[in-house]
Amino acid sequence: MTRKHRHPEPDTPSGLAEVHDKALLALILATAIAGPLVITGIYLQQGRTHLLGVALALEAMALAMLGLYLTGHRRWLPHLLVYGLLLLSTAGVVAQGSIRGASVNVLLATVVGAGVFLSRRAMISVAFVAVTVLAVLTFTEQQGWLPAAQLQVSWATWVTHVAVLGCLVVSVTYGRFRLEQTYQAQLAALDRASRVEGSLRDTEHRFRVLFRNNPAACIVQSMSTLEILDANDAFVTLFGYGRDDLVGVRPPRMWADAQDQLAFRASLDALGKVEGQRARGVRKDGSEFDCVVWAEIATQDTERMIIAMVLDVSAELKSRRELEQSQERFAKAFNFSPLGMTITRLSDGRFMEVNPANERVLGWPRADFEGKTSLEVGVWLSKSDRQDYVDTLRRDGRLQHYETRMRTKQGEVVDVRIWAEIIELDGEPCALSFTMNVSAEKRREAMLLRVAEGVSPTTGQAFFLSLAEHLADAVAASGVIIGELRGDHSIDTLALLTDGSLQPNRDVPIAHSTYTRLLASDELLVIDTPSRQVLQSTPPFDPDQIQMIAGMALRDPDGTAIGLIAAVWPADHPQEPAMRALLTIFASRCNAELVRLRRDREILQLQETLEQRVQARTEQLQYLNRELDAFAYSVSHDLKSPLRSIDGFMHLLQEQMAGRTTPEDEDLIRRVMTAVTRMNSLIADLLALARVSQGQLQRMEVDLSDLADGVLRQERHRDPTREVQVTIEPGLKANCDPRMAQIVLENLIGNAWKYSRQQPQARIEIGQDKSAGSVPPVFFIRDNGAGFDMARADRLFKPFNRLHSANEFEGSGIGLATVRRIIERHGGQIRAEAAVGQGATFWFCFGTGQET
Repeated sequence: MTRKHRHPEPDTPSGLAEVHDKALLALILATAIAGPLVITGIYLQQGRTHLLGVALALEAMALAMLGLYLTGHRRWLPHLLVYGLLLLSTAGVVAQGSIRGASVNVLLATVVGAGVFLSRRAMISVAFVAVTVLAVLTFTEQQGWLPAAQLQVSWATWVTHVAVLGCLVVSVTYGRFRLEQTYQAQLAALDRASRVEGSLRDTEHRFRVLFRNNPAACIVQSMSTLEILDANDAFVTLFGYGRDDLVGVRPPRMWADAQDQLAFRASLDALGKVEGQRARGVRKDGSEFDCVVWAEIATQDTERMIIAMVLDVSAELKSRRELEQSQERFAKAFNFSPLGMTITRLSDGRFMEVNPANERVLGWPRADFEGKTSLEVGVWLSKSDRQDYVDTLRRDGRLQHYETRMRTKQGEVVDVRIWAEIIELDGEPCALSFTMNVSAEKRREAMLLRVAEGVSPTTGQAFFLSLAEHLADAVAASGVIIGELRGDHSIDTLALLTDGSLQPNRDVPIAHSTYTRLLASDELLVIDTPSRQVLQSTPPFDPDQIQMIAGMALRDPDGTAIGLIAAVWPADHPQEPAMRALLTIFASRCNAELVRLRRDREILQLQETLEQRVQARTEQLQYLNRELDAFAYSVSHDLKSPLRSIDGFMHLLQEQMAGRTTPEDEDLIRRVMTAVTRMNSLIADLLALARVSQGQLQRMEVDLSDLADGVLRQERHRDPTREVQVTIEPGLKANCDPRMAQIVLENLIGNAWKYSRQQPQARIEIGQDKSAGSVPPVFFIRDNGAGFDMARADRLFKPFNRLHSANEFEGSGIGLATVRRIIERHGGQIRAEAAVGQGATFWFCFGTGQET
């Protein structure tokens, strides 16, 4: 049941509405309970009189009002009660015949009820009506118009009643005013207390949030008992204790040094706070850490508390120590670096720091740089050279492999390579630079460039001869041999140089020679007699005239030795890194040319037999294709006979079992017959696919527009109820076999007709792609049907592969495979583009007349 709450009177505080409701219920219940007693007394004393009727009406009114109250209809219930009592009390006075009867008391109670339950205006109205009713009743009783009464009445009685009513009105009004005033004062006080409590809660919440989420370790401790009152998460994490281990107990040992704890207490006692005291803390596991402590004494009510904050500075001190160590390492690296290192101001180039290696790199000692700029010292060739260096450094922020030229103290101009980065010292941008003298490297590069230029234009035999001459010149060798390995016992020389002259190529035996050691090594091998290494025979060089030989094996990409390159010297030659590097470079280039030469020979041999092998392979493939097509045709043809038998037996079984089969039996028979029908369709499609691979193509000029029109007439005949908008471009001509073209169009147009049947406005378009050129012409068939996902397009032209389920669209998955085979036999191509729900387009051409 829905309860409708009574709205308070306009001048009644909303908070008293519930109290008024309960008081109203109490009054109605009291009236309803007292009614039967009054009715009984009147009946026993007076019998059936008019006063008994008034009492019965009062009881009926009380019961009706109780029902309204319980059903929630309370809005006008106080008015009905007050005015009902006013009316019934007047009726009671008339029934008694005198205003001095008991009914007048009900009238007085009505005025009191109006003061309690109604607004001031309504209460005054009720009081005025009551006074008027008393006046009228007094006058009526004086005139004798009321039933005879035993008591005499005078206007003094009316005045007495009016005075009583007035006192009641004043008393009720003032009492109600004071009650409301007191209630409003209590509400205001309660509201103020609620706001203060809310503010306190907000303040406490903010403090707790700040306390809990402070990244610094915080703790609150009682000043008197030294018990921990609270600790935040950072404190628990820093010291390794659980919150239960801390809160409510005296703190465990957290100071590594007792003197730090005494200093902390002394500062609190003297100043009431601690600011930034450095100390060593102890975790639960016994590990120590550096920290800084802040604390202050706070008072809450009468309790004094210590609020302390601990900040772990171990990482900061570690970083500072690492910075000092880094600075020390930098100083060592700076002073002992083999590269010339300097720190110069970018503004004027004045040297701030110079390491000793600069004297080795450019010949300038450190003393020559002190207090001077790079231009004053004369390191740069010109002011513009330094400005270009500075501009490039400012633009890029750093330099990598910056190449320029500088002047040594002896006045020699040398090539240098510079690495530099901008750093800041005392607020001044400076350049930290590393300088390397690369003059010797440049000279070697120039020599290698000349060698490369000398051998790059040549190949084959001329290349090896040129390479031998340049190698002997580069490493000052008296002889060079480059040869290709022939078995395990000899090499055929590709280039042979002795005493500065090229010699005719020859076959050189290598058994029991030093060359076998070169061929066995994977790297450059140097053998010299002064180091007491054994030097065996070195044909065609005289081993008695040779003191050092260096060379390495030339290998195929699979690691097989295919030749060697070697240089010999008549006297001990210094094994400089440059010499070894040059030999390695020459050997690498020679290896590549020898591999290329051998591949050329293999290619020539392959070319001689390629045509014969291609012809044989083609004949083999053609034979296999014919056999495969014949096999597919035979298998497909032979399968028809057992399928016809199965189909006949199933029809016979269905006729003989008519009326005796269950629905499940009928379903099984129906599924078998459906499978037989689908198998027949698959066999027919397979036969069609096999036939397109047999026989010769009869190419001629075919009008595809007429063929397409005929195919569409067949489709409309099979499905006359469909409305399909078809557009066929006239004059579509192709050079192809008309029988095969008919099969292509039947499959492609049939698919377009089938897959667009779910479209309310199906469209099929057949035309020529003008953008593809005219030789050969490219045609297209487009529909707005179901389409397909291009991610699965690789399955489109494969036999028995379908992109839609058989429940959606019928088919065997052979049609497009047949189309592709026909197109490929014509030497053409076919492709498709589609989107799910947006149709598909197939482009195809019949090639230029070459059958495959």
